[in-house]
Amino acid sequence: MEVPTVSPAALDALADATRRAALAELVDSGATATVGELTETLAERQPGPNQGTAGSGVATARADLQTALYHVHLPTLAAAGGITFDPETGLVAAASDTPFDREWAARLVADHPDVTYDATLAALASERRQVVLHELLADGPASDHDLATVVAAHERGATPTAVSPSVTEVVELSLTHTHLPTLVEAGFVTREPDGTLAAASMPWRSDPWVAASPMGPWAVPE
Repeated sequence: MEVPTVSPAALDALADATRRAALAELVDSGATATVGELTETLAERQPGPNQGTAGSGVATARADLQTALYHVHLPTLAAAGGITFDPETGLVAAASDTPFDREWAARLVADHPDVTYDATLAALASERRQVVLHELLADGPASDHDLATVVAAHERGATPTAVSPSVTEVVELSLTHTHLPTLVEAGFVTREPDGTLAAASMPWRSDPWVAASPMGPWAVPE
């Protein structure tokens, strides 16, 4: 069973406004920068709560941003393949050969620089959750067990009838305890009175980046 999905690693890397801003700057400039230079650029464009405060407040905020970039954000983007980052030299640049599709990623970072979109991307940053959404959108409400069968079939490139009960049971535990609660909390799905899951209103489906992504064929509203 084939369901087109977006790389979970790419979505996870982009599920932070600072990382989206960093990637956008590096792609737009097309140049190699130091962590310090990138920090200054991001601080000017997204100054944060210390804008207008003099002296140590601004310096502290920029130092915190530089530390977060060096130790968290840039390594995360590099691990996902979106950038190249050398911790020894502090040099960073957009990757020339990347698993990030430039069209959908470029639209995403351009349209959603704010932190309010982080939760949406975090909820999508799982292939299992994307397959669950596909199933609910395509076929309507389903039980945990039925969703687990579909997910297991997708992961094994098999038909649902070819998935063994033991495999379905393991996947169902993962869905019930981790992935389905995440989707419910994010507002993507609802738990019906009879215990089934149903697709809820999902505004992100109308975003231009979704249409340009591998999810487009099934996620974009008809």
